[in-house]
Amino acid sequence: MNMSIKNSGMDDVPDIESEKERYIESLKEHLSEQRHDFFNLLQVLYGYTQLKKPDKVLEHISEYCKRMENIGRLYNCKCIKLADLLYNKVKEAESFDLKLEVSVEVSFDSAVRILDEIPVVYVVDHVILGFLYVLDEKGMKNAHVIYNLKESSEGFLMEIYCREIREGLFRSVDFNIPEQAIYWKKAARGVLGFDMIMKYCSDLKLDGKMLGDGTTFILNIPKVNKGE
Repeated sequence: MNMSIKNSGMDDVPDIESEKERYIESLKEHLSEQRHDFFNLLQVLYGYTQLKKPDKVLEHISEYCKRMENIGRLYNCKCIKLADLLYNKVKEAESFDLKLEVSVEVSFDSAVRILDEIPVVYVVDHVILGFLYVLDEKGMKNAHVIYNLKESSEGFLMEIYCREIREGLFRSVDFNIPEQAIYWKKAARGVLGFDMIMKYCSDLKLDGKMLGDGTTFILNIPKVNKGE
C-alpha cells in the first residue's frame, strides 16, 4: 500500500462502493495466494515427513496457523485495510529473506475499526518498511520484525521491533535513516525516515514515536467514546 501524505478534508467524500469492490478483489487475490501457499506448505510437510523430522512438521504447522489466525482476526473485525496491509507485509518481508510476525490481541468490539483509518495504516506501512529496509541494508538475513497489537480499556497499542535485537541475539542497530526519504530499489518505492514518520504522526495528533532505545516504534490509538 503506497499512499501519499495528506490530510483528509470534508470535501473528500470516499466512493464507498468502489472501495468495497477494491477490497473484495484484494481478498479474492489473497485467497488465491493463500491456497497456493497452503499447497506449498503441504509439500514441505511431506518432505519433512519423509525425512522423519516431526519437529519441523509441527514448527511449520504452528507458524502457518498463527499467521492465519492473527491476520484473520483483523479481517473478522472488519479492519480490511490493516489486515490487507499486514498480509502484504508478511509476503514482502519474505522476499527480502526476512520475517514479519504478527500478533493481534483485540476484541470484536466495533471500536477496533479505528485502526483501519488511512493515517494509522499509512504509519504502520512505513514503519514496517523502515525496519525491513535497515535490516536488509545491514545484511541481517532471517531477522524477525515483530508487529504486536494489544487492546486495553483505554485504547490500542501497536509495537514494532526486531526480535533478535531485543533478545540480544544480534548486535544493536541504529534504525535512524538520515534522509527524510530514500528510494529502495528492492521494494521499488520510497522509504521514509523515522523522524519524518513521527512528524506525520504529530501533525495528525497521532501518538507515534521511536522509543529511547532507538529500536522499538510504538503507536497508541485511543478508543473513541460513543457520541464523540
